[in-house]
Amino acid sequence: MNETIQLFKVNMSKELDSVIDTLNSGFITQGKKVIEFEDKLKEWFNYPYILTLNSATSGLTLAFRLLNADKEKDYVLSTPLTCFATNASILANNLKIIWCDTDPNTCNIDLDDVKRRITEKTTILTFVHWGGNIVDLDKVEELKKYAKEKYGTNLNVIEDCAHAFGSEYKNQKIGTFGNNICVFSLQAIKHLTTGDGGLIFLPNKELYERAKLLRWFGIDREKRSLPGKDFRLENDIVEYGYKYHMNDINASIGLSNLPNIDSILKKCRFNGEYYNNHLAKVDGIELFDYKHNPSYWIYTIKILYGKKDEFIEFMNNKKIVVSQVHSRNDTHTCLLEFKTTDLLNLNLLEKQIISIPVGWWLTKDNLEYIICCIKEFSQIHLIVKISKLKIDEIDEYLNLLFEMNNFRGTEINLSSNTIDSIYILKVNERIVCSAKLLIENKAYQPVAHIEDVITENMHRKRGYGKKIIKELINIAFNEFNCYKIICNSKTNLSKFYESCGFFVTGNSYSIYNK
Repeated sequence: MNETIQLFKVNMSKELDSVIDTLNSGFITQGKKVIEFEDKLKEWFNYPYILTLNSATSGLTLAFRLLNADKEKDYVLSTPLTCFATNASILANNLKIIWCDTDPNTCNIDLDDVKRRITEKTTILTFVHWGGNIVDLDKVEELKKYAKEKYGTNLNVIEDCAHAFGSEYKNQKIGTFGNNICVFSLQAIKHLTTGDGGLIFLPNKELYERAKLLRWFGIDREKRSLPGKDFRLENDIVEYGYKYHMNDINASIGLSNLPNIDSILKKCRFNGEYYNNHLAKVDGIELFDYKHNPSYWIYTIKILYGKKDEFIEFMNNKKIVVSQVHSRNDTHTCLLEFKTTDLLNLNLLEKQIISIPVGWWLTKDNLEYIICCIKEFSQIHLIVKISKLKIDEIDEYLNLLFEMNNFRGTEINLSSNTIDSIYILKVNERIVCSAKLLIENKAYQPVAHIEDVITENMHRKRGYGKKIIKELINIAFNEFNCYKIICNSKTNLSKFYESCGFFVTGNSYSIYNK
């Protein structure tokens, strides 16, 4: 690979005549182009309450202002795993943060943890849709009802949709349903860019009209009500606002780029699904759950067994740019007053997560090359070993055993004979699979029984179960001279055991020594 494969790239239309026209028009602040751009967005989203801004950060800051939060009484539930802008906007409104853990299956906020942290003081919930993978919004609505029923409070929601332009939830574009305030980014490397900019979606006309005023100092630009003939003097300002508006230059760039957004989303989704299909069984990495119709602004994977730094170096040497993209916010000095130690999922995730290129600029050859490099890394850095269970490994083995429902909640006593029958498969010194090999001594020739084949949930469908069974078959036939091996299973795993060489009869699986 001669050219470096970038993680991010600016998508800019080649049709920029309208931008030049705006630059030469003599009017470049908020004007007709902003109105036209907003109208086009309202049409694309099929939603009436959309305002353009100069950044998503401005939008988030404005969103908290619109909720009239009380800095003395109200607390915000937020995620540390996001762009700093998400939480900077909370600080800008002098509000206090309660951190929530991260969902290990999506990198989004852990809604179960949110529920645990809801009190009468937590009146706002904010989160990012990581990579464009949508937070479970039905569950968010359930949390609103829970807060109302238990504490009598309204849990207001601000969705940071910076990663999620074009993402869909139940076939509806994100930002267009519910009573939440939603903020999008139009920054340089987003799916749709205006050079820099943002959007705020309001849930009703009242908030829409108020936000329209507050984005430009609180001035009603449609009214010049002072007496006299001076056309420029503003009317009375009832509530002070900010200079958060978009200008006609950025709007003209947006108008030039908007016609390309459907093809960009289509390409990113193709690339994301291609990874989902071709990386699912690669040892040493774990994929996240993608539901509904994500935008795939970034594609994040887990690098297991403490090999994240090695992966970054390996991919850089292969001329593939990778990054975690956003560091956890709760470790920044300006947020240390809210620091907590009980974000157990995030504590592990930050040692694992890394994003690989997924954007519209990737060719099919790029995708194949990236996948090939990840598989090569897996082969180099993963050490798979099968051995008998040792005394000092019993606790780790029991944790694996309790993943099976029929063992959960039971007390297990392991005798020395039982321990001697247990074999484990370790990947980079971690137990991920186990099985028992019991030898029954017959008068003529021993028979072996393979029992309790367990694979850790996150490592299923990677072939480890077959690998340990194949090894036990070899041990039974060659070391113990068994003439037959029997497996019993309460579930129908006939296809699996057939692939291991067994003859299937009902729930019993047998293989004979040839």
